Amino acid sequence: MKTNSIILLTMLTLGGFVTSQPAFSTPRPGRPLPMPAIRSTPVPRPVVTPTPAPVPPAVDSIAISYETSAASNIALDVTAGPTGAPGGFTIQWMTLADYVALGNQWPVTSEVPNGAAPSFCKAHFVPSASSGCTSYSLRSGQRVTITIGDDNLYDSCAVSSPCSGAPLLCNTAYVFRASALDAAGQLRVSDTMTCATLPCVGGSSCTYSQGYWRNHPNAWPVTSLTLGTVTYQAAELMAILDDPARGNGLVILTHQLIAAKLNIANGADPSAV
Repeated sequence: MKTNSIILLTMLTLGGFVTSQPAFSTPRPGRPLPMPAIRSTPVPRPVVTPTPAPVPPAVDSIAISYETSAASNIALDVTAGPTGAPGGFTIQWMTLADYVALGNQWPVTSEVPNGAAPSFCKAHFVPSASSGCTSYSLRSGQRVTITIGDDNLYDSCAVSSPCSGAPLLCNTAYVFRASALDAAGQLRVSDTMTCATLPCVGGSSCTYSQGYWRNHPNAWPVTSLTLGTVTYQAAELMAILDDPARGNGLVILTHQLIAAKLNIANGADPSAV
């Protein structure tokens, strides 16, 4: 009997554990339930491909350099870039004093006469197919020598300049630059170059160019000259000088002869003319 009571008590006790909720599963007042850990899904970072730096295009420039100078002119070498200067080129110049007065800058406009720089001038050297005429259509890397001042621009058939035949001032520093269109039609401008004419020559032995005599008729020492067997008056001689040769060899020689005779009449040594 006693044994049966013990077995019954044991069965009731175990049944209570099975039918009732476990004590540890009942939430306590004021205490939140534990939350499961949340793992974030990794997001792949975008791969940034570096952009290569742009390669600057090759500069197809035009260059000028000093060749030689005299008291009234300066000779320059003009060299075309890799694709040449098929349409010719332009030379601009003015005194260094005017350039400095403008803050080491060129005038805004290229008009001649130029109000910002009284000494500013320019010359256009163009292609030419005429016989006996120098063509200034430059090939790749081609170099040509040109002379600024005196009569070198006046008598050329492939050069136009508003101040052709005007000599440069002696013992004076000038600045020069060149510009041209390359084969692609892009404007190229050279660096600015500075050079100077030689010192002035004084005394009666001084010789002048035809440009000087053409621009200074009041300085003529005579009123007539004999060319060959014909005597010409000053007005007739001036008309001949005012007619550009444009490549005509006979006219060029006539201009030179008039200048030589005027220099001799002015006291220059005939052997130096």
